[in-house]
Amino acid sequence: MSFRSLRKAFTLIELLVVIAIIAVLIALLLPAVQQAREAARRTQCKNNLKQLGLAMHNYHDTFNMLPINKYDAGYTDGYRGNNLCVLIGILPYIDQAPLYNGINFLSANLTLEPVNGKRVCDHLITSYICPSDTGGGDKDPSTGAARCSYAPSIGAQQIQSNAGCNLATWAGTYPAGMGLDNDGDGEDPFNRGNVRSDYGNGGQISGPFGRGYFSPYGAKFSQLSDGTSNTILMGEILMECNLYSPWGWAWPESLWYATTAPINFPTCPGQPGYESNPCFSNNGNNWNATFGFKSKHVGGAQFLLGDGSVRFIGQNIDRLTYARLGDKADGGVIGDF
Repeated sequence: MSFRSLRKAFTLIELLVVIAIIAVLIALLLPAVQQAREAARRTQCKNNLKQLGLAMHNYHDTFNMLPINKYDAGYTDGYRGNNLCVLIGILPYIDQAPLYNGINFLSANLTLEPVNGKRVCDHLITSYICPSDTGGGDKDPSTGAARCSYAPSIGAQQIQSNAGCNLATWAGTYPAGMGLDNDGDGEDPFNRGNVRSDYGNGGQISGPFGRGYFSPYGAKFSQLSDGTSNTILMGEILMECNLYSPWGWAWPESLWYATTAPINFPTCPGQPGYESNPCFSNNGNNWNATFGFKSKHVGGAQFLLGDGSVRFIGQNIDRLTYARLGDKADGGVIGDF
């Protein structure tokens, strides 16, 4: 009898057992692979924020102030151009000098200014995109403008919507529930939070940046009297969850985010809890809820602090601690975060 005739073949049952074992191993390994990929994306996201922090400091070294958001209000105030924003201002400090130098800063609308055959807002800046920020696309479907994953902070600012979401009711935020009425007017937590971030001077604006509609404002580091390590400069955002960001990273009206709404407040369609109460929606009247920091990372978001460090802050952080991190000069004691 030949050797070939003596060789035993696999039975069908044995093949099925092997396939089942392989399937179990894949099922066990797949979550680990996904976790490793997300860890890598989160690290890249953190590195992006570190790069933006370095750019902020270099900008401050040059101009002795942080960059501004300046919305087109139809008047001349001494600043160059209309629709100048923080993320345009720091372009030379993130290896985007050619784009910056190609902008005509005397233009009536910097967002739509053509550079190298494309509008400024059409240029996709990789340093402005978190790798985990997927699902909504890199560009706004209605305008084609490139999105971003990071925005400067206007702090613990009063941005209550009279027509839509009442954050005091649904998020436990001020004016109700904080107990920080320092000047007896029944509203503000930090003597600044009751002032709109596009009015007044820096002393009336909670965070390091203003909205910039009427009063463009970027703080000096010396005005962060709570300490640069206790003040949020920037944080992660999801533009797909905000109807007020159609022109992406290059439009100042896209970038006035606050520490008023809790982290990862569910204003994104498809999120758990979406539309379960008046605040959990990206309805146009809920702008105060949608202009809150959020990310695709599980459990929180990453933030750039004034000292250039990047911290992951959990979405269950104490509301008072989070508000005080947003405010640059409230003088309160910062709890653990």
